[in-house]
Amino acid sequence: MENFERIKKDFQFSDEDVKNILKMRERILKYEDEFLDRFYRFIFSMPDTKNYLTKERLKKHKEKLRLWYRDLFSGKYDKKYYQKLYRIGEKHVDIGLPPHYVNASFNFIRRFFIEKINQEYGLSEERNRLVESLGKLLDINLDVLTSAYREEELTKYKVISKVERRVINLSKRFADLLDFTLVLSLIIVSFFVIGLFAYDIYELVFLKVSFEEGIIKVLGSLLILWAVSELMTEEIKHLKGGGFALGAFIGLALAAMIRKILIASLSVSKIPELLAYSAIVLSLGIVYWLISRKKGA
Repeated sequence: MENFERIKKDFQFSDEDVKNILKMRERILKYEDEFLDRFYRFIFSMPDTKNYLTKERLKKHKEKLRLWYRDLFSGKYDKKYYQKLYRIGEKHVDIGLPPHYVNASFNFIRRFFIEKINQEYGLSEERNRLVESLGKLLDINLDVLTSAYREEELTKYKVISKVERRVINLSKRFADLLDFTLVLSLIIVSFFVIGLFAYDIYELVFLKVSFEEGIIKVLGSLLILWAVSELMTEEIKHLKGGGFALGAFIGLALAAMIRKILIASLSVSKIPELLAYSAIVLSLGIVYWLISRKKGA
């Protein structure tokens, strides 16, 4: 409890702020349903939300969020309130929710409340006092929620030795070097793919192959070039902190195999090869579908 009292003191959250929040309680609580509706529309606009907030968790999450909304204007900011907030933060850590989502959500919440206070009180001195008091309380909420992340990181860091920390830091640097090497390799490969595309155009224009085969080769090369471009885009996102683009790698393999199938389909003698390529494409397609399904879940 001393910790929470210290937090409130650091944010200069006073009894006067509590009175201000209680003063607006009835006017703001009537927007509860609108808040929930707009909040979920906001968080589901972020690409990876479904990975953390599944259909099974959604109903319970709504109940907890509704309770948090009401507690925010309860006027009771004691040890029990602090423990509730900290447990919410721990839950976020348990499901692997990045702090970015918490910060973005609180940005939306702050804007929502300011909008409603403006509607109810207009531009006035009273409005300014209410916004200031609620802003302090929201900052306290965010501080407590994110403290669970800090505790988790400190706990992990404390239990390892100096040598282990050095190995971890070295491993991170080496992993970054590998990522940069991969991007550089993709750039080099893309030039070769462009060369393949140009060579296919050359064969088509100068009739080195039949017109039908030339068109198929050109389209196949374009498909591979597109796949390499997608893969490079995903890898750049990975360098910026995104997830590993396994789906993009499989997409590139699919593009290469499809090109082989298109070329092999022109010759009757290559039916065994065609069947083998088709089996590989089917396998890759299933894996790609499973990865896409998991992302969309």
